[in-house]
Amino acid sequence: MLTLQKLELFVYVAQAGSISKAADHFLMSQPNVSQHIQDLEAGFGEQLLIRKHRGVTLTPAGETLLQYAQEIFRLVAEAKLAITNVSQLSSGSLALAATPGVGIYVLPECVEQFRVRYPQFTVSIKTGTTAEVINLLTESQCEASFIEGELDGIRLPSRFGALVLDTVQQYIVVGQAHPWWTVSSLSIQALHDQPVILRQIGSQSRAWLDKLLKERHIRLRYVGEFDNPETIKRALLAGSAFAILPAYVVRHEVDLGVLRLLPLTDCELQRQLKLIWNKEWPLSPITYAFLQHLTDQYPAIHAALTISRRHLRANRTLGR
Repeated sequence: MLTLQKLELFVYVAQAGSISKAADHFLMSQPNVSQHIQDLEAGFGEQLLIRKHRGVTLTPAGETLLQYAQEIFRLVAEAKLAITNVSQLSSGSLALAATPGVGIYVLPECVEQFRVRYPQFTVSIKTGTTAEVINLLTESQCEASFIEGELDGIRLPSRFGALVLDTVQQYIVVGQAHPWWTVSSLSIQALHDQPVILRQIGSQSRAWLDKLLKERHIRLRYVGEFDNPETIKRALLAGSAFAILPAYVVRHEVDLGVLRLLPLTDCELQRQLKLIWNKEWPLSPITYAFLQHLTDQYPAIHAALTISRRHLRANRTLGR
């Protein structure tokens, strides 16, 4: 029997190229997933997948079914967005992804404000490097991801949109034990050969900083590499190295007087806060409501909502 569950499994297997990944995603055994695929093949009288030593590929019949299945789920998503009254839902979930700084210091406050209005919803935020966050979006583990920084070297699928929400100023950050504690600003040349704490290699934050320093012929003494800004802050509090961070990461410590922000007088340290989402797929009602909630703070998000609404209008017109 053809069911939405079987089609959903098939689509995931087709996109991931793996039955084992589908089993992990849907919390099923691999034999169970295989049985559902075999049921589809029996129902259509066609082989849909070619099993290989590593993964699976689609047959011509499988390619055709994938196109129709994706259109079916697109229509289901559009129907949900068109008729769902979010405030009347008794429960629901919102899955977001973000790079560490945004996920730890920016989104939680936004989420709590959203939950004041919609306390019945649960919200999860997964953090990772830019590449990891986009991979979560690719694997449909979230509908919206937020990154601070550049997309240099990242292969962003053409179906994804990247919307700039804000410019994020970066600062030199030092603790009380640092010799720069009493200065008000610095030139970029002052950083040369100074001890610094950085994000790990492989992060866009590190790539951005390495590129900036190389262009200006600045060499630093790397004394620490960490994968999240919270650990970097702890190291700054305990030592005499500096770091380059956005103000929102150290707002609390600056207010307490234990860390200090120093601007550069001759170099702009700016990055961008971006929303990444699948612009070719209608947003779920809850994700749509959350992004709508953010429009007061980030008016640019209206563009993403407009694109999602266009899907509905276009298909309604085609259906007349």
